[in-house]
Amino acid sequence: MKTNISNFITVLKAENIKRRGTMLYWSSAILGIISPLLFFTILLSRPDEGIKSQLPFNFYMKFIDNTLEPFANFFLPLLIIITASRITQLDHKNGGWQLMETQPAQKFSIYFSKFLTILTATLISIVSFTIVGILLAWISHFIIDVPKMAIMEFPFVEILHTVSRLFMASLLITALQFTLSVLIPSFIWSILIGFFGLLLTLFLQPFNLIPDWYPYEILSKIASKSEGSDLGYWFTFTDYLSLSISIILLYIGFRWYQHKTFRLAFIKTPKMTGLAIVTVFGGLTCWLLCSNQMPDHDKTVFCGKIESKEQFQNIYLRDLTLDDTIAVIPIKNNEFHYIFKNNVITDNYEFIIDGKYHGNVFFGKKDSIYIDGKTAESASEFKLKGTRLAENQMSSDPKMEWSMVTYYLEQNINLDQPQIIIDALYDGWKEAMEASNTFKTVDNYIPKNDYTERKQKLVTTHYLNLWNNFLKKRAALYPNEKTTGGKSIAEIQSKLSLTDESLLSSSEYFDLVKNQLIAKDHRDIDEDTKAIMAISKLKNGSFKDKMLFWQIKKVIEESSTSAERNQFVAKYNPLIANTYYQQKINNFNRIAESLGKGKTAPSFEATSLDGKKVSLAGLKGKYVLIDVWATWCGPCRQQSPFFEKFALKYKKENIQFVALNSDTNLQDWFIDAKSKSKTVLQWHLDDSKQFANNYNLEYIPRFILIDPNGNFVNAKLPFPNDASFEILLRKALHLPDEG
Repeated sequence: MKTNISNFITVLKAENIKRRGTMLYWSSAILGIISPLLFFTILLSRPDEGIKSQLPFNFYMKFIDNTLEPFANFFLPLLIIITASRITQLDHKNGGWQLMETQPAQKFSIYFSKFLTILTATLISIVSFTIVGILLAWISHFIIDVPKMAIMEFPFVEILHTVSRLFMASLLITALQFTLSVLIPSFIWSILIGFFGLLLTLFLQPFNLIPDWYPYEILSKIASKSEGSDLGYWFTFTDYLSLSISIILLYIGFRWYQHKTFRLAFIKTPKMTGLAIVTVFGGLTCWLLCSNQMPDHDKTVFCGKIESKEQFQNIYLRDLTLDDTIAVIPIKNNEFHYIFKNNVITDNYEFIIDGKYHGNVFFGKKDSIYIDGKTAESASEFKLKGTRLAENQMSSDPKMEWSMVTYYLEQNINLDQPQIIIDALYDGWKEAMEASNTFKTVDNYIPKNDYTERKQKLVTTHYLNLWNNFLKKRAALYPNEKTTGGKSIAEIQSKLSLTDESLLSSSEYFDLVKNQLIAKDHRDIDEDTKAIMAISKLKNGSFKDKMLFWQIKKVIEESSTSAERNQFVAKYNPLIANTYYQQKINNFNRIAESLGKGKTAPSFEATSLDGKKVSLAGLKGKYVLIDVWATWCGPCRQQSPFFEKFALKYKKENIQFVALNSDTNLQDWFIDAKSKSKTVLQWHLDDSKQFANNYNLEYIPRFILIDPNGNFVNAKLPFPNDASFEILLRKALHLPDEG
């Protein structure tokens, strides 16, 4: 053993002597610092487009993350490809391989001393990338305006994590390029193969066809997921893949080099040791490639922690189908833990934190959900972990990628050639169905079967809605021609039931079912009446009740008059068998009635910027346009300039613009409000909860128009950046349309 080590050191020293004058390590360092230097240059020339974040972040790590993509995707693989060829070609060109073999040097030492030299060059490049990145980040914080959320502590653990992951992920491409360079005498061919591998990555990425083991892709995963494992592991499964496959490649390459030909290396002189290496690490590779699904929990748990200066009170879970709260979970010291006693239907839900922050979550019976949240002023980030980790990293409903059939229908192309539309629709559907099975987390977890099936049903729903859209256009253009879908559309239709209650939280599915129910109803009456009459003929049960609920609620929201709304509810609400749903509909109607045009706007009291008590009653005699907002609300900040623009434009009219703040912290409001336009009255609500109840405040910003007598003109105006906002405002003020 001692002799073997001594032999290896001797050969390594000889390798270093040959390396002198090649500038190999200097080249490695230079390639490592290019990416940080480029980003630093951009940062100096465009400081406003540099390092930004509204949430707390480490300034050094943010700088490194911004430079990681070009380094991991291009500069580091390029270095490895060129270095492997240079190291081996020194001996290919000068007969060094044969010369060294005549010396008292073991082939193992010759082979692996060269590999170690390449690894050293790789490590030098990674370390130089990191050190220069940190140095430039430190310099830049003296030059540019550092965001107030930036943390300037040195992130030793995070830096070590990034360096070790980059090195581990680089092992596979290093082993592959070294093996190729040893076996192929030509300098150019090993480089061309490496470049081809990198280019192939670019072509395969858009089609999601790159396998997890692909050597030229593993490094790029470090850049796309720089924080690493979702489960707290130091390395991800692709990092381990890089190690296991590289060991197999190195063994194959060494045996081939040792015996000169594949036949001698693996057929005539096989070794049990080699067979064991291939078996063990091949088995490990297969095991790593096998995707996992999270196991069920023994209870249904919803818990989490929120990192914030604010202290939150409650988190609400809302059923999206019935617009109903299924749980109110108390928050203590910004932590919460709740166990459901009743079964929870597996579906998408909305979580709302004190009416300020919200998001969607997919879960159900025997799931454990953990929310890892961060908030700061108007920014927030909520990472969903637990038994539905993979599901919640995907969209609640599948994102529909661009498809040719969508383009045809949007542009009204090929409407006269049904078969072209059918073929495009079918091909798009097949691709989307296959793509729905490809998602996995960075730790190789995939969604459970129930979620994948649901996703595929929603994909099918989307494409059937496109088909129905095409049929409507065909009927309008060619009323005397019959359009049939043939076997292709029949196959798509066979994959979806039109009575699947679990899909009713999707508006697309509701629209599909409704359109199918009224497809053959050609009576000259409105679509809502057709829909409610068709739904009422369905078989009694929960599905029918929910469909009726959806349709009646839709009519309540869209009705233009109180009489129309009340008449519709009185006629069709009794058709719902579930009395709870009936009560919900009556409650929706009562709220809509109280906020209807001509109804008295509930009074409220507030505090002005100078600390005086004010109220809605004090503005009687003028139109009042209210913007309900909060300092933490991002959309509120976006709409505020538009609101102030209209306040200036109409300041000579009999109208008062009021910015009504609902912040719990009076100081936060005061700081923000002081910098706003004086044309808009800046008020802070004294009782925001009471106001939210009286005005059915489901979201902010909310824009409310009240007439001089204190009655509603419109309780839910569109946003000020919408063209219809000013049209409605001018109509209420009896002003002529602008030319």
